[in-house]
Amino acid sequence: MNLAGQLKVLSDSDMQMVHEKALELLEEKGVVFQSDKAVETFRKHGAKVTDHTVMIPKDMVMKALSQCPPSFLLEGMNPDKNVTIGEGLAIHPAGGEVFMRDFDGKRRTATLEDFSNLQKVYQALDNVDICGYQPVSPSDVNKRVMGLHCLLASFKNSDKPILSPMELETIEEKEECLKLFDIVYGKEGYVQEHYLTWHIATPNSPLFYSEFACEGIRVFAEYNQPITLVSAPMNGITAPIYLYSTVILDVVETLAGLVYAQLVRPGVPIITSATLTSGNMRYATWECASPDSALMLAATVQMYKSFYHLPTRSQTGVTSSKTIDYQAGMEVMQSFLFTALAGVNLTSNSVGALSNLMTTSLEKCVLDDEMISRVRFMINGMNTSEEHMGMKELMECKPCQDFLMADSTMMHVRDGWQPTVSDWRSSDAWEADGFKDVVETAHEKVVHILEDAPESLLDPAQEKEITDYIKSVEKA
Repeated sequence: MNLAGQLKVLSDSDMQMVHEKALELLEEKGVVFQSDKAVETFRKHGAKVTDHTVMIPKDMVMKALSQCPPSFLLEGMNPDKNVTIGEGLAIHPAGGEVFMRDFDGKRRTATLEDFSNLQKVYQALDNVDICGYQPVSPSDVNKRVMGLHCLLASFKNSDKPILSPMELETIEEKEECLKLFDIVYGKEGYVQEHYLTWHIATPNSPLFYSEFACEGIRVFAEYNQPITLVSAPMNGITAPIYLYSTVILDVVETLAGLVYAQLVRPGVPIITSATLTSGNMRYATWECASPDSALMLAATVQMYKSFYHLPTRSQTGVTSSKTIDYQAGMEVMQSFLFTALAGVNLTSNSVGALSNLMTTSLEKCVLDDEMISRVRFMINGMNTSEEHMGMKELMECKPCQDFLMADSTMMHVRDGWQPTVSDWRSSDAWEADGFKDVVETAHEKVVHILEDAPESLLDPAQEKEITDYIKSVEKA
């Protein structure tokens, strides 16, 4: 039995109550949309508007929900690596980190080379399904065209599905990045006909969609690209102190953005996101990896996946540890496993992130790849078929015998999970190999990946066309 979705933080009556209270807040209190275009769209479709506060009626919410597909195919340059979002568990890169943590422990600002190296590592890791996005923001690139340079680096180093960067501040920057997808796939208008990327739209809690967030929803919906709605309330800081109330606020903000996207383009895919964090009242900070956050994430995943039946993402597999240590291991596994058991379809920040999403490490990317592999194996459950009861072997065995040479052992000897960086050898073998810890092993793997990575996966004509386009934007 697959274990995904078996964890229940909320009862059925709890989920129904969250839904009803969210509808009440949407209709009676409303959500502020800073964009005049967004307000006019809502007004045109019958919503009550006071200045920029939009009261969204229940029937509008329910109609919008009915238009959202439960899954969709996200395409990459290599069709064999396409990913169905909304089914199973897919992993995409971190987003928003500022610093790199090198193997020697030094923390520094990131460069475009770091961004490229991360894409090379993502491409090589079996448990990272999607590349691109914005695991770091390069400090050595003109901010006006940073998104284009990051996308070029992504296309050069991966043939998996590619996500656009987060920090696209203007409509022009969003459309320019979408233009690169047309160039790579060799057909103008290809973006309109295929799901190739998505846009992150984040409301400001409580109950406010900025002009930037509104325009992101509108532009990507008009291009028929999915929208990921990342409400990120912090209990006690940008949400009430109660965990349950913070979940309700997350649902309110997400449903508001979902309705707007469906008004712009009915049927455009929506990815919901559990990105709640816990306010740490002791230090006046927020904690992405606290047990409180884990409970809120799992509850919100349960709402979006089990109640609304939508593709569901979570910011999970995270830690506030500043380095790769026991704390990082505890928090990453706690966070990731809990949301996986709750049924999450898609995760961010699960690969390489440290220090409450402020820092990225190449070595931790490799370690997290194994952690994800462990969890995927576990949530698939065990085979309970008649063959796997092993009744023949049990009935025929002698007391105290072993099964090392049994036919069934020989047939299934490779079925079990095996580590990629953890050391399961004997202590003698480990000592003879130099007492290497797991971070050293991960570093060696990073070095091999970067040495073996090709210069570019794009053909020269594609790369030249993209480079020329970026130069034209820079000159404009």
